[in-house]
Amino acid sequence: MWLSKSGIVTVVILTVFYLTLLPFLAHAFELITVGLSAFPWRQTYLFAADQSVGNAAMMLHITAGSVLVALVPLQMVGRIRLRNISFHRGIGSLLVVLALTTGLAGMVYIPLRGTIGGPLMSAAFFIYGFCLFTAALMLARMVFIGNRQGHWEWALRLFWLALGSWLYRVHYTLWYLLTGGLWSEPDFSGPFDLIQNFAFYLPYLVAVQFWIVAHRDAHQGTLPKRLGAW
Repeated sequence: MWLSKSGIVTVVILTVFYLTLLPFLAHAFELITVGLSAFPWRQTYLFAADQSVGNAAMMLHITAGSVLVALVPLQMVGRIRLRNISFHRGIGSLLVVLALTTGLAGMVYIPLRGTIGGPLMSAAFFIYGFCLFTAALMLARMVFIGNRQGHWEWALRLFWLALGSWLYRVHYTLWYLLTGGLWSEPDFSGPFDLIQNFAFYLPYLVAVQFWIVAHRDAHQGTLPKRLGAW
C-alpha cells in the first residue's frame, strides 16, 4: 500500500489545514499588496501616513507570519522529518528566522500604533509576539548546544505559537457559525473578543506543557552539537 493508515490521516489533516488556510493567505496577500501601494493608509487602518517604521514593521509581520504559518505543519510530518533530514533542518532554520521576524516586528508595531481592540488587545498581542520570539530563540539555542529534549520541547511550543494567527481566525469562524457572533463587537470590545485576546495561544501553551511533562522521558538524549541539526 502506498500510504499507511497514519499516512492517510496525515494527508487528510494537511489537506483540511491548507484548505482552511487559503482565505487567511489570500487576505495576507491583499494586505501586502495594499502595503506596497502609494497610500496604504487610505485602504486599511493597519498603516498610517508618516509612520514608515510602523508600516515597515507591519509589512514584515504580515509577510513573515504568512510564510511561517504555511510552512510550520511540514515540520511535524514524520515521513518528512525522519526521511529527509536535510529538508527538515533547512525548513527548521527558515522557520526560526521567520518566527523571530514575525514576533519582533509585532513587538515594534504595537508600541508605535497599538491595536484596534485597545490596551488589553495590545498587551495580549505583545505578549504573544514575545512568546513567539522567545520560543524561536530558545529552539535555536537548544539546537546549538545539542540538547535533544530542549529541542523537542521548544519545537512543540513554537509549532502552536506559529499557528496562532490561523487559530485566532478559526476560533472566530467557528464562533460565528455556532452563535452568529454573540458577544463580539466590531471594535473587539465584546466578552468573546476579550477572551480571544489570549485564547488563541495561552490555552495551547498550557496544553503543550502538560503534554511535555507527560512524555518527557521518551525524549531524553542529545543532538549533534552543530547549528542547524533540526
